Amino acid sequence: MTSSNWQQIETVLLDMDGTLLDLEFDNYFWLELIPREYAKKHDISEITAKNKLTKLFAHYQGSLQWYCIDFWSEKLALDIAEIKSSIAERVEYRKGTLEFLRGAKEQHKTIYLVTNAHPDTLAIKLKQKDFSWYFRELLSSHQTSYPKESNKFWQAIESRWNFDKKTTLFVDDSIDILQAARNFGIEFTLGVSSPDSSKPMKSYPSFESINQLDEILNW
Repeated sequence: MTSSNWQQIETVLLDMDGTLLDLEFDNYFWLELIPREYAKKHDISEITAKNKLTKLFAHYQGSLQWYCIDFWSEKLALDIAEIKSSIAERVEYRKGTLEFLRGAKEQHKTIYLVTNAHPDTLAIKLKQKDFSWYFRELLSSHQTSYPKESNKFWQAIESRWNFDKKTTLFVDDSIDILQAARNFGIEFTLGVSSPDSSKPMKSYPSFESINQLDEILNW
């Protein structure tokens, strides 16, 4: 992608967790805190809980259920929203997020949030970091009944917003979702190389990637 490409872009579709916000929150929540709470609830060891949940999460990965806190509240017998709210102060922007949002808005780009996060999760995070005014609309995939991994999600948002795929940029930290966007015909796709500030950088073999969103403004 070059600066001339950025000038061609009219619509920007942004993921939330790992793109706008630091994925450290979610990784801590699902990989550390929930196994701990599940172990307490069911009177088992944390190691046993982690092993069981790892298999369970893998079974539903990529489905809308995987992202649904109502589903997991029932499945795990835990109040997922309440537990998430209890640590909401850990929600943080990734470096460069606000700089990019300000710059893109000043350049009159049309910006949409497209997240697989459940609407209740979105609401919890917005209470901590309210980025809503930068966006024309905030959309949870639950509102379309399909996750971003599904072509039907992309059909739904194209119908909803009537954007031109040839002048649209999509940024996400999931290679499967980036591939779904590319397959649908989104012209510009970018991966995020450091979605979780506490973990090593990741690579995207078939996609260009950036570290901070504000890097896009200099291309």
